[in-house]
Amino acid sequence: MSDPLQHLAARYGTPRSIVCSLPSIQFPPVSERDHGEVCMAIRRPSGHFLLQTKANYPRSVMRLPSGGIHRGEQVDAALLREIWEETNLSVEVDRFVARISYEHDGSRARFCSYLFVVHEVSGELRSNDPDEKITHWSEALPADLPGYADALRAIHPKWKNWGLFRAAALDILFDYCRTVDG
Repeated sequence: MSDPLQHLAARYGTPRSIVCSLPSIQFPPVSERDHGEVCMAIRRPSGHFLLQTKANYPRSVMRLPSGGIHRGEQVDAALLREIWEETNLSVEVDRFVARISYEHDGSRARFCSYLFVVHEVSGELRSNDPDEKITHWSEALPADLPGYADALRAIHPKWKNWGLFRAAALDILFDYCRTVDG
């Protein structure tokens, strides 16, 4: 584990290191961002996780919110910045769940996703960044996550890689919740 990941692991728990095999890694954001992304499992006071969709997604599929890490930005700083930009919520970080890498035929992308579970402390749900173009929020119990992952895996063939990519984080979150929530 590199120094930044050791720092995160010391603060938020040692993450699982997962490699997700995809039919291709030549699609955005995997092929476009070297610095990766934070993936935010935001637990509301009700125990539900926030999911979002955007107008350009096929059939308005729902997924965990995520956001890019800027060059030189610390992962945990990106996490809190992205949560504020996308949700306007104040949160506390519960756990660094996973570092997800992506590969195709043995070739690994430089891009990776850092999945965190956080819980909402305060705030009113709204986007602070109009460029996000979030069109709808939904809330899901942990038991509902596999259904959302299945919907992502079943989207239009043109979006197949993206759907598989986004489903991975939901699958990993579901596994995490089964071990923690019992």
